[in-house]
Amino acid sequence: MTRENSELHPAAGATQQQQQLGSNEDANDTANKENECTRHLETLGVSVYYLERIFLEELKGASTNDTQSRPRSSKIYEIENLRGPPGIIRTKGATVICPLDGRMGAAYVHCLKGEDYVGVATHMLSYSWSYTIGDIVDTLSDYCLHNSLDPKRTYIWICCLCVNQHRVVENSTSTSQKSGMIIPSHVDFFPIFGERVQRIGHLLAMMAPWNAPVYITRIWCIFEIFTAHTNGCTIDIVMPPKEKGTLEEVVDDKGGEFALTTLYGTLSNTKVEEAKASVESDRLAILHQLESTVGYSVLNNQVNELLRGWMKEVLFHLVKTRENTNNLQYVEFCNSIGMIFRGNGEQDAAKKLHQDAVAISEANLGKNHPDTAQSYNYLGSVLVDMGDYEGALSNFKEALAMRVAILGNDHAHFGNTLNNIGGALKAKGDYDGALLKHKEALSIFESALGKKDLSVATTYLSIGSVQDAMCDFEGALSRFEEVLAIRLSVLGRDHPETAESYNKIGGVMYAKGDYEGALAKFKECLSIQEFVLGKNHYETASSYNNIGNVLYAKGDYRGALLMDKQALIIFQSTLGTSHPLVATSYNNVGLVMMKMGNYQGALEKFKQALEMRLPVLGKSNPATAESHNNIGSALLRLGDYEGALLKHKEALSLRESALGHEHHDTAQSYNDIGMVLFKKGDHKEALSRFKECLAIWEPVLGLEHPNTKACLKWIEIVKETVQHG
Repeated sequence: MTRENSELHPAAGATQQQQQLGSNEDANDTANKENECTRHLETLGVSVYYLERIFLEELKGASTNDTQSRPRSSKIYEIENLRGPPGIIRTKGATVICPLDGRMGAAYVHCLKGEDYVGVATHMLSYSWSYTIGDIVDTLSDYCLHNSLDPKRTYIWICCLCVNQHRVVENSTSTSQKSGMIIPSHVDFFPIFGERVQRIGHLLAMMAPWNAPVYITRIWCIFEIFTAHTNGCTIDIVMPPKEKGTLEEVVDDKGGEFALTTLYGTLSNTKVEEAKASVESDRLAILHQLESTVGYSVLNNQVNELLRGWMKEVLFHLVKTRENTNNLQYVEFCNSIGMIFRGNGEQDAAKKLHQDAVAISEANLGKNHPDTAQSYNYLGSVLVDMGDYEGALSNFKEALAMRVAILGNDHAHFGNTLNNIGGALKAKGDYDGALLKHKEALSIFESALGKKDLSVATTYLSIGSVQDAMCDFEGALSRFEEVLAIRLSVLGRDHPETAESYNKIGGVMYAKGDYEGALAKFKECLSIQEFVLGKNHYETASSYNNIGNVLYAKGDYRGALLMDKQALIIFQSTLGTSHPLVATSYNNVGLVMMKMGNYQGALEKFKQALEMRLPVLGKSNPATAESHNNIGSALLRLGDYEGALLKHKEALSLRESALGHEHHDTAQSYNDIGMVLFKKGDHKEALSRFKECLAIWEPVLGLEHPNTKACLKWIEIVKETVQHG
């Protein structure tokens, strides 16, 4: 009996344990099924077919807010005002038990039955409640049509229909509500909403109207598209068909280029911190979450990148739809859109369109046609931006030959092409050649148009820019002042070209060491740009950079850092994160960090600048040389003398090749090599390099320039060290 008991007890104990485990497994299975059911119910969507055929009919029969007489033009907040009596949405589920919480009052979507009407959401719609019902339905129908989707099996998760609006109203005083979430304000709703978006996996962001999208002014919309992007979801940006049609009409209009450029700028200036929300607590909660996690600038930059990408796709689509139109119109269209791309930092896209324009012009209009010549000019200008100076010169020379054949060599268009050639020669460091071409152009313009014409002013500007690069500061200043006088007379003060003139004068004063004078001119330029272009324009950002340069030179490093960071934010927002001007800002921030003793931080900024400049500008560009030089300076401060010497020598080689031996930047490399050699203890070689630097700076900058004075001081230090060594 004892043995039997001893054998039976373990068996009985095992049975109890198994029963307990079985009970737990059943409970877990039940919980998992309940969770899965909840997730399923939370992501149900309404079919596009239902919206087209049933919802609009329901709206016609409703009497809320006069929607019966104008159902398609009604807005979401008109058919369901959460601050008033129940509208069509809440009424639908007023007597239905909510399957999520078992209480009376269900979401609209939970009142629908049949797979033609309701199913697991295939798409989430991100939109504003100020959009009209007609626009929303038309947009979704158009999306299905153009993507070969069955409207009966395309289910849209749309918050007004898929969120339980009864609970939203009940919880409106203490919670945030959107996108199916009813969440206490202290809860982190990022992962909750992120999980919802990720489960659906496909976001439709609705932009309307085309020329001033409400979408990018609403904080929930911006947050939704950002969250979808960071969660790896597919994002399609959609527009109502009528907005597409209006956009196409504008593109075909002669004034369309300005409108599209303005739109491009608008889509590059998303600022979540300025966005609005119907519920102020929602806005504050989202801003708090963003500020304490990803930060405003990260969100703004990523959303702007998405919107710029969409705009590029829209414009390329419009180009493609016109491929079989009149050849002359198509060439004009390609060049027009190409100029928009170029003006917004999309050089690759611009290059492709101008190349297409050149090919079509030659094939259909012939080489000796003004539009063919103009297409070559446009292509050359983009290649200059991209650092392909030889390619640019080749295109400009083709245009020049055509214009001589068509118009003769004394026509104003001939002068424009000469100026373009001069600009390319300057960019590649051939200052004498550039000056010659600009002076030829000036002679043509003055003869044909008179001395007070804007084309004359532009040519003066080009000549002054070459003189500035050649360190002929007095000559450059004289030219820039002539430009300013003409532009003030013709254009007035508040014009971007007048601002450019102040900027150029400030640049020369800065190079001469007249920092107070430079600061005054840069501030005048900034004042005009902020008034005419706005505070978030990339040209305005350039003025912030210039002011930062002056403050840096004056030793106000905190002020300089503030300006440089402001410029960086605007450049990233408006031009993207890989534009050369962004690299310039990284470079400037790094220089300030150096002065403030943060050498490792500075090194990282300089490396980021170099990584951006190399693929865009190439190895031999002066800006690339600057990055090598700055990396060398950071390595010197960090004690890596061999690495520093290698970088400075690389910069010197590039500068002598691109700028020539007598350029002040070349002298800077000699100076910096001298500093490294001094630190290494090679005092004689250091002295030799400082003397080479002085031989360039003294005649170019003068003895009173801060750089010259600093070089003389180093020569004294090295001599004393050698004497006492």
